[in-house]
Amino acid sequence: MNNKRRLFSTVLCVAALTAGLFVSGCGSDKAGGIGSVVSSVVDGGDEKAAAKLNTLIDATNRFNSDNVSFAQFQAEGLAKLKGGFAEGAITNQPHFDRLQADLEKAKKEGSTFKEVDAERDNVLNILNELVPVYKDLTAYDDSKAYMNDGGAKGKELAAKYVAAVEKFDAAYAKFNETLNKVNAEQSKKQIEKLKKDGKKGYAAAMESTLRLTTLVDNIEKAPQKADKAAVEKELSEIEALLKSIKNDRGQVLAESYNSVVGEVRQVLADPSDNNLNNMIEGFNGYIDGAYCFRNAFGKYLSGYYVKPGKVHQRNRGAFMVFLPLR
Repeated sequence: MNNKRRLFSTVLCVAALTAGLFVSGCGSDKAGGIGSVVSSVVDGGDEKAAAKLNTLIDATNRFNSDNVSFAQFQAEGLAKLKGGFAEGAITNQPHFDRLQADLEKAKKEGSTFKEVDAERDNVLNILNELVPVYKDLTAYDDSKAYMNDGGAKGKELAAKYVAAVEKFDAAYAKFNETLNKVNAEQSKKQIEKLKKDGKKGYAAAMESTLRLTTLVDNIEKAPQKADKAAVEKELSEIEALLKSIKNDRGQVLAESYNSVVGEVRQVLADPSDNNLNNMIEGFNGYIDGAYCFRNAFGKYLSGYYVKPGKVHQRNRGAFMVFLPLR
């Protein structure tokens, strides 16, 4: 999986229905939304931990979203820096400083789940090394200091930057994988509880998006190995779940879903990088469309909402948990 698409997939998110209203995260930064859950669905300590995951999801989704539109330029800039200093190359790199600040903010809010906190702290430790180099290289480039030393300092900073980015990519991938795993586990528990409580609309909204996330993620990992018949069967079942949501929000989501289905089928026919990226973007567009309902019904929510991701850091998308007011 290339780094470009890895950045995309962290942006995958889950949306859900709550209190009869469709609510999910949405924002001007194209954040992918995440699942809203009635607070009674989450048990005890998990409720508090899940609520705090919102800030983490927000941080990663903001970072991923900022990178989505510039993934190609970022890859080209990094390639230039691998060869030494190149004027302007650093200007196309991710805003690691913003991610650092957002993760620090999330950490101050308290613990989430042990494994998630551990990976978050690992990423922060690397960012504490990476960000100063990123800032120094940016200042060096902006001030055109290379005109005075022939790029000597720039080459030194570029080498440090590239090495730090490689460490970051590995750590961030593991962080996203852990975050997504924990959120998926929590979502499954919530879905089962909702079903037992007879809240079929809530359960259908969460289950359909969770299953779509898993489907898109699995196809993106190994598109050539995708079983077309199995994929079509899953697509049909997800569509049935969406149609079972008996309100206009469910209808909007079902209509948006068709675009994702089209992109999935395009990948099955031709698993090119371009089509894979379009599939991820289509999924995120599906989430973005749902996201816009939050402004109208935000008063029913407490906690935070997220972006993805494009839930797109290419390591799997994380699911965000919203806790509505009782």
